[in-house]
Amino acid sequence: MALSYLRRRWLRLMGAAALSMVAVAATATAASAHDNQFSPPKIGHVWTIMLENKSYEATFSGLNQNDYLWKTLPSYGLLLRQYYGTGHFSLDNYISAVSGQAPAPANQNDCGQYTNVQPGYPAPDGQTYASTGCVYPASVPTLFNQLDQKKVSWKVYAQDMGNTPTRENAYQCGIPGSPDGAGVVDPGGATPTDQYVPKHNPVPWFHSLIDNPKDCANVVPLNGLPAVTGHKAVDGLTQDLAKESTTPHFNWISPNNCSDAHDATCKGDNLSGDPNNHQGGLYASDLFLQKVIPQIMASPAFQHDGEIQILFDEAFPPYKMYGNSIADYTGNPTAALNNPNDVSQSVVACCNELPGPNTTQPGNQAFGQDTTPGGGITGAVFISRFIRPGSVSDQPYNHYSWLRSTEDLFGVNHGGTDGQGHLGYAAADGLRPFGPDVYNNAGGRALRPAASGAAVYSATASIDDAPHPTVTAPAVPVGK
Repeated sequence: MALSYLRRRWLRLMGAAALSMVAVAATATAASAHDNQFSPPKIGHVWTIMLENKSYEATFSGLNQNDYLWKTLPSYGLLLRQYYGTGHFSLDNYISAVSGQAPAPANQNDCGQYTNVQPGYPAPDGQTYASTGCVYPASVPTLFNQLDQKKVSWKVYAQDMGNTPTRENAYQCGIPGSPDGAGVVDPGGATPTDQYVPKHNPVPWFHSLIDNPKDCANVVPLNGLPAVTGHKAVDGLTQDLAKESTTPHFNWISPNNCSDAHDATCKGDNLSGDPNNHQGGLYASDLFLQKVIPQIMASPAFQHDGEIQILFDEAFPPYKMYGNSIADYTGNPTAALNNPNDVSQSVVACCNELPGPNTTQPGNQAFGQDTTPGGGITGAVFISRFIRPGSVSDQPYNHYSWLRSTEDLFGVNHGGTDGQGHLGYAAADGLRPFGPDVYNNAGGRALRPAASGAAVYSATASIDDAPHPTVTAPAVPVGK
């Protein structure tokens, strides 16, 4: 989709909604009166899209065919150059993001057998002892349970879920079967007609969700389901976006194994419109984003008080040999593998990440490295009227930061590990939620798109430190 077209669309949408937002959050940049801490703006609708397996240098440096994510979308919002995953490989990141649980042996290996966590009893810091298994007991809460308690509506939209009903249960949170006893061996990979994989859905891993039919009713295929005997029709993303009253306040979107950039060659449709084109990676994720992002941006809920977040679960080196990228950064992938500097982005951690009680290294010694292990630097893009277009933040954040920030955004301020609403390692001392470097247009005035880097926010020692961005271009309001 051409940049000029999106720019015109953005200006039209944002200009139409500008008057309704002028009065919002005039005090949101300021510290609260009683505790001198940053208060997030009054964002009421969030869409989080989780993509797969790319380091920052693969995604945001021009090495791949992904201009929409690399160039276009940052011009409408914020590029976080120091956003990190929390482990390797995929599943542990999803579990960390929605529950604050640290990586454990089974989910570090993407749960080759869908079975219950054992022994499953509580560990310090809100963690759980999990020497085997990957489905947590009902005593382990998630962000979705917290939203239930706050009566905040939510949905998980999973592309392709239920395309082959014998592979996963689209009416029970997308689980691949029962985790009791021996569970399910090899719980799902992409097929030509069904590219949904349970490990990229954050819900099937918690009995606190999968045992509750009301929660499973919130986990739906991206395109909905037709009515069948015993089940009424289920609306998908397009139908829900039609009106603000039908749009959940929190929305998690899990693209399939092609659209999330995971597979270099897609088993099935990559949304190109060409049945013979199965190119995956960032090329396929760009096609997905070009379809979904404009839908969200055009919705009444986004125009009112929305935020779009595009994350990656973990970082992978941008080399052909890993099967997840068309790029070959050095021209010699074998040499790249043997050069620690070339994989360093993919194994490092941030934010004083703790390993947890079940593994010595949350990064699982990925790519043969034993440096400070974590999920690596992935980068992220956020879009909202409360964010200055074209801005960049170099403040380190990770999935635990994301969880803490989301809990704060929706007013979850009781319970949790710290008594203030934060689960697991989202409650870690000193962990920073998204601050004024992220929500840097707190008055909500609609601004014109700008080239990424128009304002660069350096990392600060404290969230209470006033940001001093390096500004290379002024912010221009819509209508000027």
